[in-house]
Amino acid sequence: MRISKKSFLAVIALVAAASALVFTLAANADHGRRGDDDHGVRGKLFATRLVGSILADPPIHGVTRGGVPWDLERGRATLDRNGRFKLRVSGLVIAGTDNPGGVTSLSASLFCAPDSNTAPAFTAGPAPLSSDGDARLREHVAVPSRCLAPVVLVHPNGLATRYIAVSGFAS
Repeated sequence: MRISKKSFLAVIALVAAASALVFTLAANADHGRRGDDDHGVRGKLFATRLVGSILADPPIHGVTRGGVPWDLERGRATLDRNGRFKLRVSGLVIAGTDNPGGVTSLSASLFCAPDSNTAPAFTAGPAPLSSDGDARLREHVAVPSRCLAPVVLVHPNGLATRYIAVSGFAS
């Protein structure tokens, strides 16, 4: 049996179109994230962006902001159902400088409402903070059974009575 060139090209075009459709459906089902569950909702209990603290920030759950303002290029914290807590900061530096001063490590605490609750649900860390203000903390923690209005506070050098970054955003 002999296939014409025109029929062969039609079959190739049909296979290419079907492949493109399958790829598009798979990418849309994963929202373009290629299986990266860090940004998905499957299994995640909590995900938040972080911002550096400023001198006008109030005490949160009895923890006071640091003594100088902090800039943060990027920061994110996540907690999944299995207790995997991840925190990543990039460019966490004292405002007006390119470095974190004497801060060489970070820890992080999760607090739940009400604000009068001064005991964290957990504290993770420490993790080293680079001279550029970059850190990555990954730790398995005990997941609270219920947490209303969750907030993550990032502490300098293990000093849990101060925070230099916190859940939130700045426009």
